[in-house]
Amino acid sequence: MDLLERYLAAIARHLPEAQKADVAAELRDVLLSQIEEAEDRLGRPQTREELEALLIRFGHPLTVSGRYRKTQHLIGPEVFPFWWAAVKAVCGVILGVWVVMTLVVIIAGDHMVVDRVAGDTSLFGFLVFGFGAVTLVCALIERFGKTTFLQQWKPSQLPPPERKTKSRFERVVEIGMGVVFILWWMGLIRFRNFMPDYGMTVAMAPVWREMYGPILGYALFELAMNLIALFQPGLVAFNRAMSLVRNLMGAAVIGAVYQAGHWIEVSWSVWTPDVAERVQANFDTGMRIGVGATIVIFLALAAVDVWRLWQMHQARRGTGAPKAA
Repeated sequence: MDLLERYLAAIARHLPEAQKADVAAELRDVLLSQIEEAEDRLGRPQTREELEALLIRFGHPLTVSGRYRKTQHLIGPEVFPFWWAAVKAVCGVILGVWVVMTLVVIIAGDHMVVDRVAGDTSLFGFLVFGFGAVTLVCALIERFGKTTFLQQWKPSQLPPPERKTKSRFERVVEIGMGVVFILWWMGLIRFRNFMPDYGMTVAMAPVWREMYGPILGYALFELAMNLIALFQPGLVAFNRAMSLVRNLMGAAVIGAVYQAGHWIEVSWSVWTPDVAERVQANFDTGMRIGVGATIVIFLALAAVDVWRLWQMHQARRGTGAPKAA
């Protein structure tokens, strides 16, 4: 009976200490009963090979011990759809960022410098990290039984079927571009000067350094807005309100930049002072027009957001939007 004892010991090794003795005794009774029935049928004691075949049919020790564990799976059927949706979304965002970064590198070529902190990780490493992080979170939710919040949803939160929204691909590309901008703004990636070496230098005016914090805050807010819209497209009113705040923030930040009146510093050693002054004035005029147009665009987008929010409010009241006179 050494095979039986080895089999029971292998099962017990994968059980909690408090269960080992009881489960081993229960399984021993079951298996001895089966062995006795088989020997009665054969009319003789079982051979070692026949006993081994009986234990194989009963199940692998890991499979048998698993029947006595409280948790039978890492991610169960209730959590699995949310896990799969999160994996696709997270991996999609990572791929989007990678595509944008790859395009930037291709376009910039030797003009791009990537600091060590941004260049030591590969696409595969990011994908594995994203997959593992989502799996770990869902496994913990499954393990501790905190699945009730997954069912806390309302049909009213689903996006209207007729509403025109940005596709998942567009959101992912925007997220990728936002991440690239944030990395550049924080100095983790840099672009060398594209200008041919004719002795002329073009540099950002001090106002951009002074507005470092507000611009970074705007970029992070926009990234968060796109992530929420990607993962929670049903929060229509909330996402629209986030867009309104984003556009107002953009108008405020660019408005503060506009007040400087000087945004790019241009110099060339061969210019006389009067020529340098005229060239600088021309650059400032062009930038003034561009910055002013950006403010107008932000305000126009904010007005559209207000209009859409008002339409949603009217729809919730059941009155519908008023007809134009």
